[in-house]
Amino acid sequence: MVELTEREKLVLGAIIRSFILRATPVASYYIARESHLPFSPATIRNIMASLEEKGYIYQPHTSAGRVPTTAGYRLYVNQMMRRARLSNESKRKIRQAVLSNPSDYENILREATRILAHLSRQLGIFITPHLDEGVFHRIEITRLTSDRILLILAIKSGLVKTIVLELPSEVPEKQLEMLAQVLNERLHGLRIREIRQQFREIVKDIEDERSGLIHLFIQTASKIFDFTEATDIYMTGTHHILSQPEFSDANRISGVVELLENKNIIIHLLDDDNPEEEITIKIGEEIEQEPMRNCSIIAARYRIGEVSGKLGIIGPTRMDYDHLVPLVDFTARLLSESFRDN
Repeated sequence: MVELTEREKLVLGAIIRSFILRATPVASYYIARESHLPFSPATIRNIMASLEEKGYIYQPHTSAGRVPTTAGYRLYVNQMMRRARLSNESKRKIRQAVLSNPSDYENILREATRILAHLSRQLGIFITPHLDEGVFHRIEITRLTSDRILLILAIKSGLVKTIVLELPSEVPEKQLEMLAQVLNERLHGLRIREIRQQFREIVKDIEDERSGLIHLFIQTASKIFDFTEATDIYMTGTHHILSQPEFSDANRISGVVELLENKNIIIHLLDDDNPEEEITIKIGEEIEQEPMRNCSIIAARYRIGEVSGKLGIIGPTRMDYDHLVPLVDFTARLLSESFRDN
């Protein structure tokens, strides 16, 4: 986009802050009266005309005021946003939600989702960590019946997965114990993704052991070491979106709601291409899914040991970035600290 002058940035900032507050197109006379900028009404009109020509604002219909475009919001977020200081009361509520029961992982995420939605007045979403990047810690094998065993697979962050396997024939307890010992030795320190992809190579020298267990593990490795289904989503605050004037149109909101019912789409919405980015903001047309073009997403990464999950909020492009970016950032940092301490 075309670079803006300092005067243009001042007027664009005033338009965006006004539109965030009032949800109605912003007229030049309103900026002249309310923004306290050192420009005459005529100058402001000229600057707004320039901003529209450059693609940072637009006029939704004749005789209306102006509304920010995706490019306008993006420039605001990247260069003009003034991160607000999170209030002590908001910090207290987030700490209370996250630290109230530190040993209950699911309750922490459920409560953190609730308080994030409540404080932001947007849709709050938490995605549990991508466990594929977790480091193998231990596997335990427990007999359930003569032909069924329970595998308990733990990664170093403390998270576990359980799976039941059907055996082709009864296997002595001693052999189950020996298999667990061998696997714990050979898989130690490897990432789950590496184990799933290379399991046959890791155990190829013992593939022909008599019980047939190793062969069974090779056949089912893609299932045993597949943690994609272990990713859960916590989401609350849909009523906050429904109350926004942008979504008073039933057709517009139905498309958004339909998308948000799809777990894989939600994960994709909050995900990003750069895992090193701690916080990401997607605005309007930057979001691939067409029904979400009137929305923005603020997402942050939180960590549990070697793995990380995402949390964030979804709301209209007209969200208060100055206050909501610090809110999402603080929640993610506190959550990471909580899991690290425990």
